[in-house]
Amino acid sequence: MQSNTRFAMTSIAERCLGVLKRYAGWRPRPTRQLRLCETLALGERRFLAVVEFEQQRFLVGGTGTSVALLSQLPAAPSAAAWPKESRE
Repeated sequence: MQSNTRFAMTSIAERCLGVLKRYAGWRPRPTRQLRLCETLALGERRFLAVVEFEQQRFLVGGTGTSVALLSQLPAAPSAAAWPKESRE
């Protein structure tokens, strides 16, 4: 009985997705390449940010009127490379 229910739910979901694609012009979002990793507000409309783009990381500083690249940072290690105790 459960397999019939799963099949029915999958079928309904596929139909809904088809309707969205045809009539609403909906498309899945492309994978984002630019990611804001972290920000730090410094007050007076100033900030620091770590931005990641295509597996490269950058330290960016900004004010109310400008943004500047401060440094390219080393690539972030993957979570699998971290010591086990730091993941717990």
